[in-house]
Amino acid sequence: MTRYTPTEILTAGANDTRETFAHLYVVLDQLRAAAAYNYHLAFVDEEAAAGDGRLPFHPAPAGFGGNELAVPARPIRLDRLTDAGLALYAHGIQAALAEQEQLLKQIDQARYDLERMHIAMTGTNSTTVDVAIRAIDINAARANSTRDTVELAAWDVPVRIPGGDTVLNPPEVPLAPG
Repeated sequence: MTRYTPTEILTAGANDTRETFAHLYVVLDQLRAAAAYNYHLAFVDEEAAAGDGRLPFHPAPAGFGGNELAVPARPIRLDRLTDAGLALYAHGIQAALAEQEQLLKQIDQARYDLERMHIAMTGTNSTTVDVAIRAIDINAARANSTRDTVELAAWDVPVRIPGGDTVLNPPEVPLAPG
């Protein structure tokens, strides 16, 4: 009779359940990659990012971990488990379902963050465009303004022309009827 350790039974229950929601890890990775890409465009360098919506990936060199192969767990035959073994298997399933809940929360938070980032970027861009359009309108209004000629009022005191003894008296301005 095959004997299983409690760790193997718990791991089998968790792994068997994880296979049903493995696609959620892909969704979370895509959301995080999109957020990193948008952050890079907004705050780091808008020209350096690739056009496919993901930043270039540079894996760590050897020696930094991640090069080890996982040893696959041996398959567990549920028909050979006792009631206590089935209870352990059920605990593994519950642990994986709790992990799935956390994963769904992380996906919701990542979607929310990505949406807020899009709103912020759009708001920043629209504010910049609005300011530029307003400046263009102001400059066009100044260029087309009829206030090109400034109306001068007559002076009321005698003025000496520099470099000589000539003095100009103020012009006589008729008083307004009144």
